[in-house]
Amino acid sequence: MITLVNSYNYIEGDTAVAIGKFDGLHIGHDLILKKLASFKKQGLKTVLLSFDPSPDVFFWRMEDTEILSQTEMEEKLSGYGIDYHLVLSFTSELAKTSPEDFLSEILIQKLHAKQIVAGEDVSFGYKGRGNALFLRNAAKAGIIKYTIIPKLTVDGLEVSSTRIRECIKAGEITKANELLGYRYSFTGIIEEGKHLGRTYGIPTVNFYPEKKKILPPKGVYFSRAYIKGEQYFAMTNIGVRPSVEESGRPLDAKKGINLESYLFGNPGELYGEVARIELCHFQRTEKKFESLELLVEQLKFDKEVCAEYFGIE
Repeated sequence: MITLVNSYNYIEGDTAVAIGKFDGLHIGHDLILKKLASFKKQGLKTVLLSFDPSPDVFFWRMEDTEILSQTEMEEKLSGYGIDYHLVLSFTSELAKTSPEDFLSEILIQKLHAKQIVAGEDVSFGYKGRGNALFLRNAAKAGIIKYTIIPKLTVDGLEVSSTRIRECIKAGEITKANELLGYRYSFTGIIEEGKHLGRTYGIPTVNFYPEKKKILPPKGVYFSRAYIKGEQYFAMTNIGVRPSVEESGRPLDAKKGINLESYLFGNPGELYGEVARIELCHFQRTEKKFESLELLVEQLKFDKEVCAEYFGIE
């Protein structure tokens, strides 16, 4: 089980350290993490080192959104057998630290690093000068050992968190999932709604997405739901339900956007349970219907297409 820490003091013994943003843990990160975990065989503790906020957010005020929530991140990291996830606060002082001092004072003295693992775009220390060339020169001088993992490409383009963000925002869920190596998901506690779905034969479970998660376009998605250890095929609407009058309950920071999922298989009452909804396919955009009858007709058609997509009889 991985231990999440925010101080060097928790880490003892010689270590192998992976440095990076690791935003989303995509298939490129997977190669780095597997290599990091391999050093456990040499008796080294393994440390994943990342920063909060990320340097991009700190310097360029980029949108601080998440592909993975912190909880989702730790769950996935645990699967690699890594010992520690050290999240350092990225401050002006840390940003001014030279690569030489970062290596000697932080990585070697405080983290007891014997081996560094990173992608070829690694960047640490003042102005990001702690790059792959810097590590190679340090290794030549006998200061540290290092492993650089080459950039992974798909369809001739580099796999990156930026590219995955763009795919999610564009509704290209299938491509985003390919680059992630898993299905993009939302987790929340199922709330009691207005029970309108039951009146037209399509009962749903509802929850608001986590506030910092990246939102895809509003619309209907074919999905998988995981609740109480059970898996369900599902049809999920992400949006504001424009064809249905709102109940008047307070809206959250996502301006009322919620996830409303029909689950195949009649799971029964699930209010208060934790649900994870994994998106598989973007079917159509959300739209306002002139009548409830037209909405129901469309939803029943969507349900049939969803069942065919998953091979449900």
